[in-house]
Amino acid sequence: MKKISVLFALLLTMQMGMAQKAAVQSAINYLRYDDLDKAKTAIDGASTNEGSMGMSKTWYYKGCIYQAIYESTNEKFAALKPGAIDEACKAFEKTNELDAKDKEYIEDVQKRIASLTVGVMNEGVELFKAKKYTESLKAFETGISYKKKFLNVTDTLAISNAALAADRAGNSVLAISYYKQLSEMNFGGSKTYIILSSLYFDTKDTVNTLKTLNEGRIKFPDDKDLITRQLNLFLLTGRTNEAFAQIDQAIQKDPSNATLYFNKAVLADQLKKTADAETAYKKALELKPDYFDANYNLGAMYYNQAAEMANKANDIPASKVAAYEAAKKQFDAKFKESQPYLEKAFDINPKDMATLQSLKTLYVRIGDTKKSEAIKYAIDAAKKQ
Repeated sequence: MKKISVLFALLLTMQMGMAQKAAVQSAINYLRYDDLDKAKTAIDGASTNEGSMGMSKTWYYKGCIYQAIYESTNEKFAALKPGAIDEACKAFEKTNELDAKDKEYIEDVQKRIASLTVGVMNEGVELFKAKKYTESLKAFETGISYKKKFLNVTDTLAISNAALAADRAGNSVLAISYYKQLSEMNFGGSKTYIILSSLYFDTKDTVNTLKTLNEGRIKFPDDKDLITRQLNLFLLTGRTNEAFAQIDQAIQKDPSNATLYFNKAVLADQLKKTADAETAYKKALELKPDYFDANYNLGAMYYNQAAEMANKANDIPASKVAAYEAAKKQFDAKFKESQPYLEKAFDINPKDMATLQSLKTLYVRIGDTKKSEAIKYAIDAAKKQ
């Protein structure tokens, strides 16, 4: 009786194993006829049963079925799609593990995973176009992960897409991480350094902003945009000496840019390089005669020089009349030198109070009563507006 029971149990086990192997075949048949819901049910059962879960064939077809679900455009299977790509890749990974000796499916598995990664990357692109940046980022990251894990490929284009999606999704930390990877892989040229430096700057990390720009300048020393951005950072952070040392490089790359000459003039003025400031202001005005700031600054610079000369002249003893008259002649000339530039600034912007006040003081200084009265009316009118 005992022998009969053991035999019966053995036969039952064999029958169950055969049944599960039959379930794999059923899943394959359902897949052929696009009955993906039935195929999924059959293969899920087979992949958890002891009789068939150790077969590479089971996992290969599980991967194929889940891949078909992921790629299906039939709305009937839409509810099955979430997570399908992950299940497909896990199944293919298990296939490779069980098929390591026979290598029956390995070649086809590689092709299928490659196809899946292309599919998920395309999905990321479509989501990005639809401005679903967070979902797009997730798709790109899935593609990056699968290519690295299953194909041993580092896809720089996928990382670039993920970086852009992360930036658009407002995830600056992740965007910085991806752009940093790209810079280390020499992908994207100077543009990668420009974007990365901008991301650091937006997060108020000026240390890494400057570090990134410096790294970019080492690799791309002649890149106009990197030069300009580095210069702007020097200007914004008050690094006057470094900015002045840098600005001629920017001018060489863009010699018709009046703003660069204006900035050079401002820096030179701050560094007490008066002759350089004067030359740069005049070059800016040569390129752009109606440049308000350049006209005002040059006029103000001449005015301040004249005022300083006048103060020094006041220290001349009253007994030295000739010396005072000579000094007065010089500071009067310098005051008048400021006049055309301040008046041009007034013509460009007649409501600017700083220009109006400067002209009012100037006309008093040079004794032009008529213009002094006229400017008083202009000041009153500007205050009323």
